Amino acid sequence: MVARHPVRLVCVDLGGVVIRIRRTLEETLHAVGVPGYMLEAISGAERGAYRALAAAHQRGEHDCATFLDRAHDAFGGRIARETLLAAHDAILADEYPGVAHALGAIRAAGTMTACLSNTNDRHWDALVRLPAFAAIEHRHASHLLGLEKPGEAMYRAFERAVGTSGGEILFLDDLAENCAAARACGWHAVRIDHERDTARQIIAASRAHGVAV
Repeated sequence: MVARHPVRLVCVDLGGVVIRIRRTLEETLHAVGVPGYMLEAISGAERGAYRALAAAHQRGEHDCATFLDRAHDAFGGRIARETLLAAHDAILADEYPGVAHALGAIRAAGTMTACLSNTNDRHWDALVRLPAFAAIEHRHASHLLGLEKPGEAMYRAFERAVGTSGGEILFLDDLAENCAAARACGWHAVRIDHERDTARQIIAASRAHGVAV
């Protein structure tokens, strides 16, 4: 069923929608060759400290160099700073096939495109080089806004930045809590399954909300 009031802007998350990501600390460290016994030695407190540092980094509270220094300290110096940097880079994998074309088709249909992502300065520098980024008009992220999803303030800051709000926005994210927060702001939101064809899902959701793509 097509939405009664077609949207004016399709906004996508990046990780899990535009680009595949490694989702856990273990995945990223394993990807850069950290042995299993070292992974098993990481305590719950250390994991928690690392998560807090990563969240502060994606809010733009410190740059990548500071994040790495503090993460190195959080692990008691057992994991080299260079290894932590390589693991941080390994979070980003490859762009999902067809996403650049899907976003380009939405834009060609006369609907605005945007991104709203929890990310950080180093990842952003890599993300903006993706082919899909050429089709994204309005580019917003947590480290640029000093906010993060699913906090309402981030969605409201996005509305002010793009001059669009409520039911004019279709938001596509792979996390249920981020979609729920968008709906609470009056947006349309569709959860994307990051393990399936995300380009096909982007097109299907856009058509369901009145985008003639």
